[in-house]
Amino acid sequence: MTGLAILLAGPVAFQGSVLAQGTIEGTGRLWFDPTQLPSFTGVIDRYLINPDGKTDRLLFREGPQVIFPENVADEMMAAVSPGHSIVVYGIRARRAPAITMLAWAKDGSSAPHFVERPTWTFPAFHAADTRLEVSGTVRAPLLTAQGDSIGAILDGGAVIRVPPGVAAALGDRISVGKTVAASGRGAEVQDRGKALDADRIGEAPDKLEPLPAPVDKPQ
Repeated sequence: MTGLAILLAGPVAFQGSVLAQGTIEGTGRLWFDPTQLPSFTGVIDRYLINPDGKTDRLLFREGPQVIFPENVADEMMAAVSPGHSIVVYGIRARRAPAITMLAWAKDGSSAPHFVERPTWTFPAFHAADTRLEVSGTVRAPLLTAQGDSIGAILDGGAVIRVPPGVAAALGDRISVGKTVAASGRGAEVQDRGKALDADRIGEAPDKLEPLPAPVDKPQ
């Protein structure tokens, strides 16, 4: 387990399990101890919303992004604010810094909170209610739990999401450090930012074009 944990942890610190199974919140019916999973400790840079306006991931200052179901967001955000560290137990994608959360704790001495329904799949691309436009510099790719790119996270926290395969077709046009603009339907949450399902994209707001056709995922 130690070797696997170190391999998965990447640039975020791995912390060994020190808590007994009986102290884990909401795990009375589990047959395993979630704290035996790899753990990742980092400082929360920001929580990120999806185009439905729900919070479903966070970005570590150290780089990795953590994916979790919407129903655990309120408790997490109340317990740990941006600028503070959090301990995440979960699984890291093989080829990208995306962590699927299976449990979390405020710190190494706190009882972890178990995530009953982890987010493994990418939700269906759809048109939300509000028409939005965003632009900025790409800080990080938006990733699936498997580490595939499905858009971009901009430096101001805005999220651009595209259908599977379209990110591959866009290539380095949405790579880290590139300036990008997009329009589509999504949500804006006060003090939290914007997120949209893009239908037009370009290097600037006055140079938007329809999305390219998706390509097959590289093997």
